Amino acid sequence: MSRSRLAAFLATGAAACLGLLGCVWYLYPQCSDQIHNGSETDVDCGGACAPCAIGLACRSGADCANGNCVGERCTPLPCFNGVRDGAETDVDCGGGTCRRCAGARHCLADGDCFSGTCEPGTSTCSSLRTVSFAAAVSYPAGSKTYALFSGDLNGDGLVDLAAANEEGDSISVFLNGGGGTFQRGAADFATGAYPTGGAIADFNRDGVADIATANYHGNSVSILLGVGDGTFDPAAHYPTASGAETSNLALGDLDGDGYLDVVATNPATGSVSLFMGLPDGTLGPARNVPVGTGNSAPFSAAIGDFDGDGKNDLAIAEMISRTIVVRLGNGDGTLRPEVAFPVGGTPAYILIAYDVNLDGKLDLVCANRGSDDVSVLLGRGDGTFLDPIVSSTGAGTGPYSVAVADFNLDGVPDLVTANFMSGTASVLLGIGDGSFEAPLDAGAMGNFTYGVVAGDFDGDGKPDFAACNAVSNDVAVKLNTSN
Repeated sequence: MSRSRLAAFLATGAAACLGLLGCVWYLYPQCSDQIHNGSETDVDCGGACAPCAIGLACRSGADCANGNCVGERCTPLPCFNGVRDGAETDVDCGGGTCRRCAGARHCLADGDCFSGTCEPGTSTCSSLRTVSFAAAVSYPAGSKTYALFSGDLNGDGLVDLAAANEEGDSISVFLNGGGGTFQRGAADFATGAYPTGGAIADFNRDGVADIATANYHGNSVSILLGVGDGTFDPAAHYPTASGAETSNLALGDLDGDGYLDVVATNPATGSVSLFMGLPDGTLGPARNVPVGTGNSAPFSAAIGDFDGDGKNDLAIAEMISRTIVVRLGNGDGTLRPEVAFPVGGTPAYILIAYDVNLDGKLDLVCANRGSDDVSVLLGRGDGTFLDPIVSSTGAGTGPYSVAVADFNLDGVPDLVTANFMSGTASVLLGIGDGSFEAPLDAGAMGNFTYGVVAGDFDGDGKPDFAACNAVSNDVAVKLNTSN
């Protein structure tokens, strides 16, 4: 072998030297072999592989996820370095060059603040001074109350609640009586067997809210069309796949016809079921689509326009690989190939899409029950996502689901989680960059807390929240008493 060919051979391979045993050569470097080889600047990143995270080695900005290579190391940009520098009015915010600042951060002008107000007396961004909640008020529901949805079910402009009772095979409706109090309906409404997920939406576009459920033992989706007074017509059932254990669903228009479609997750069959919505509020037959290339358990999903092309896309929380699988939509009900992004938690349960850093690009947020945290994957706006930002919900909490609201009215989205293990809720105040303050224990909710929703239940302009409890069989409402 000539010197030039040998040099090329050595440049494209990598050696693992084992003392007296000599060196073993890897001739085909890959971006997933957990070895620093080939053109990589660090293990499995840089060069021809995906860009590297902060702190890893680089040769140029192209080797770094943030494009900033300094001293052959991927380095935080000035507005993300954890230091107040340059024109910043507080750490990594304000001054017109960085993101705006969250509540109580130092400011010099209104434009420095997400809230749009820099308090002249304190030179801090306006927000509520304290964040607190009244003791939970509980309303009995059905058997094993598992999932919770919110919306105006009777057209009076108030936020009502609907709880899915897993063992009761039913929906309990709680109408808002004003002032944040609720009244359970006279009767529950039958669903498929073991509803564990769902949503409130208007499927037949008659201006009246309907309910959809994902039925775990029913291996199906149910649609209950609303009458308009908080009651519902008998459910129509749509099979997913035999033995699918259909766990959750997401709603959105995937085929561009103006009607809501449904994507249901099937963890036992490693698939999602796509149902195209029809003008009368019914669904077409399921089209079952595999998730992943091998063993998988897709548990929940979210729909949104992740690449800004005006066509809805799909994100799926996959428990076994601990990834969020993204499939961009073509606008006709079909989807492009999968791209998986690490969750950073163990594993992802309920997934939602929301612009948490207010940059106009949808992000992904998921609750990670096994690792007591939530993950935020900031969207780049092109259908790809940055590495997860993981924020604790508190040791031993076991967050199952998550909702978004601005609890301290500083203009920045906050999170609330329903904590399965502790029977509590955690509130995480947003900083504005996808990260959050240390969690606030919002107090006891009940036994085995699963679903959570947020909304202004009492009309005072401050978001409240509610959660449901699968052992105490109730819905617990906490009103926001912050000031």
